[in-house]
Amino acid sequence: MPRYQSFKSLFQWVIFCEGFLPVWAPCLTLIQMQALIFDLFGVLVSFDDGLVYDRIAQGCAEPEKVAERLSNLVSQPNLICGRTELHQLHSQLVRDIKLKISLEEFEAIWLASYSEPMPGMRELLRQLSSQCRLVLLSNVDPYYWPTVEASIPELHGFHAKVLSFQQGVAKPDSQAFERAVAASGASVEHCYFIDDKIENIEVAEALGLAGHTFQSCRELKKVLRRAGLHVE
Repeated sequence: MPRYQSFKSLFQWVIFCEGFLPVWAPCLTLIQMQALIFDLFGVLVSFDDGLVYDRIAQGCAEPEKVAERLSNLVSQPNLICGRTELHQLHSQLVRDIKLKISLEEFEAIWLASYSEPMPGMRELLRQLSSQCRLVLLSNVDPYYWPTVEASIPELHGFHAKVLSFQQGVAKPDSQAFERAVAASGASVEHCYFIDDKIENIEVAEALGLAGHTFQSCRELKKVLRRAGLHVE
């Protein structure tokens, strides 16, 4: 049974062929799309947070032994939800991994870019901006946010930005999705969510918010064209 079975009012299932293999694909046909809700990391920007961990590890006596312990540091829940400040994180690392660098040096490392625009996505945002409302739903800390925001000038044209450090909640918490839909000004059936993590798509769908698991700009364009949006 297709995963989107609960969205029969929104999707009709069509079969198309890639080579000789039939593929099921959702096709938005019955309801006008009014808002697109975009994830940031892994959709609008590609990223390598390993760069951050390597830079931090160089400030320790034995870098090769601490790099793995830093895994997922940039997505630490208290940090991205605005409950941990950068100086507190620095103190924690000084204590836990014997970090030797100053707070100022640590801040410089944290603000240094580890992301870049996803190929094709800036142009796609420009094409979509006049056709529907664009909403950003991102798990991001308040310190790196200005760095990544500056790399995507098109974000300034978004209808709303729902950021975890401002909201105090992060995906996959259902409140994050509900707030993004509310910020869009559209009803949930008129919204569409794009994220690279299947677990976030599944939570969104459970709330009635249809979505697409992002793999490439090219594949996303196919979905948007089937929804009636004009993209090149």
